[in-house]
Amino acid sequence: MKSLGVALLLLLAAVLGAVGVYVIRPDGNSDTDKTAEKVAARIGYPVPRDANAYARAALEGHTDPKYFAVVEITDSPTDDPQKVRATLVFRIYDPGTSESPPSFRLWEEDPVTACYRADFNYYGVLGSGPERVRCPENARPITPPPVQKTGVPDTYLEAFKQILTELPPTVTQDEVLATLHTRLPPVPVDEQTKLPWAEPRLDAFVKDGQIGVIAAGGGSCLNGVRLADGTVAAWYPPRVQTQPGEYGCSGESALALYKVPPPH
Repeated sequence: MKSLGVALLLLLAAVLGAVGVYVIRPDGNSDTDKTAEKVAARIGYPVPRDANAYARAALEGHTDPKYFAVVEITDSPTDDPQKVRATLVFRIYDPGTSESPPSFRLWEEDPVTACYRADFNYYGVLGSGPERVRCPENARPITPPPVQKTGVPDTYLEAFKQILTELPPTVTQDEVLATLHTRLPPVPVDEQTKLPWAEPRLDAFVKDGQIGVIAAGGGSCLNGVRLADGTVAAWYPPRVQTQPGEYGCSGESALALYKVPPPH
């Protein structure tokens, strides 16, 4: 009899514990769960470079912050692919049946506002996916700053030719780089973000009266050379030649590539 009473008490404690867990679980429903899971899975690859990039990706396709918003952004730079590199908190609003025409209401569903925390490492969202959390107090939608456009401006190609032609007969690597920084045209302004393009990476190499220069950005690598006999050229090699593991993209590689025919 005593053992039966103990068993009943344990059963009651388990039921009350389950009820307690249910009561204190943060708000949300199956629809908000699915939205959070889809967003987190979508933005993990290609791997964004920082937390703001994750947030920009999460907001793509979500134009109304009433229904979907990013309310917290935490950047955790790391070289370890297993460790957390970014954390986002999403806020998702499900109107339930409150915004449905009465004739389409098969049953009533209350509106719900749910928040989710998602941790990301190099391989994507961690654990089983976004976790329901209590919405931060007084949380407001965050619009991450726009990203600068990267690339090599079209005006650089002719500028390379002119600058290389006008350089003195004898010049050092530092002097070549200083001249490029001074005389290259200004980068354009992106019409959409109103931000100037990111400055391309410049490099120069000088040897035996020969000069090689490059401007790199956005996957492009503009090459320029001036040979000892005064020959000047500027061109964009095929990316198969400038990618890591091949010739690469440097002032020295520009001189090497000038003698290499493009692949067919």
